[in-house]
Amino acid sequence: MTTHPPAGTTPAASPADTDETRRLRHAMVDTMTTEGIRPDVLDAFRAEPRHVYVPRFVRRVETAPHTWETRVFTCDHPDWTREVYTDQLLVTATMFGDDGPPLSSSTVPSLMAAMLDALAVEPGMHVVEIGAGTGYNAGLLARLAGDDNVTTVDIEPDVATTARRALTAAGHPNVTVVHTDGSHPPAAPRSLDRLIATCGVDRVLPGWLAAVRPGGRLVLPLGTGIACLTVDEHGHAEGPFLATPAYFMGLRTTAGTNNIPYPGDPTGSREPCAMPLDAWHDDDLRFPLGLALLASDRGQRDLPDVLTLWAGDGSVATIHADGTSRQSGPRRLADELANVRRDFESAGRPGREHHRLRIDSQGRHTTSFTPSA
Repeated sequence: MTTHPPAGTTPAASPADTDETRRLRHAMVDTMTTEGIRPDVLDAFRAEPRHVYVPRFVRRVETAPHTWETRVFTCDHPDWTREVYTDQLLVTATMFGDDGPPLSSSTVPSLMAAMLDALAVEPGMHVVEIGAGTGYNAGLLARLAGDDNVTTVDIEPDVATTARRALTAAGHPNVTVVHTDGSHPPAAPRSLDRLIATCGVDRVLPGWLAAVRPGGRLVLPLGTGIACLTVDEHGHAEGPFLATPAYFMGLRTTAGTNNIPYPGDPTGSREPCAMPLDAWHDDDLRFPLGLALLASDRGQRDLPDVLTLWAGDGSVATIHADGTSRQSGPRRLADELANVRRDFESAGRPGREHHRLRIDSQGRHTTSFTPSA
């Protein structure tokens, strides 16, 4: 179910760019972490009117300990412009009403800047964005590559329509907006210079890799990090992760969630486990744990006293709060995670920027990391 914006909140109703919105836009860039970011990326943020793309958004505000309130901001709200030009995520569409799960959002600008910097777009490059969202990121890309060279796609028809209107209102009528399944980008094989995703995935999709030319680049949220991959002449891709954590809404496709059926409880007996249950909730460790499971179709169920993981080959493991696990199937999943934890701790808990990903022409993902200094 898609929540339609209330009447009168389409991008065409957004106020014009004024001296005040320009001042706030420059002030927002000044507050962002911009060390090392390319000047042309920062210039794009100073020029692109974010307020055109977010005429309506919601924020959940903690009003007391463990008490949250949903606040709706529209163009006539006294704090709307100030909130727009704050370095924060803005939820612009939800499911099942304003209190429901997010459907579309405008990403934190400083994270957008880091991703665009890593993408290294030059004028004239052909770029596809997976996940149109509000259209704001496509507007920034248009300032870097040129309007005619940018295509943005979204599986939600209302999101695509709203993004198209916003881009036109912001002065980018020639950016192409396509309502389609982003897992199959509208591009010929090896035709793209750059591909960027603004939705999370747990593996790089074959169609994305095939669409990028040798020497081209992909930047995408993978697990809880941002992978920056360069394609070679053999169709392989390799590269590092950005230092910043990232938590994006997952890619939606026409194929659905593609959940792996639960194979049943593990048949092995309880045994001591070197992977404590609470370690799964350690954000720094969770990143390499997630990477270790990239290569396999998997499912998981996370409860307070037990974590259950299973893979498409029938392997299944439960990790319990009392320090034990049960495992069965071709792989010992709990042991695999325990080994990752051991290596991660031995290497000094290296940050995301110390990890690398390599994908071969068969789509196999291999990750590695270097010890922290």
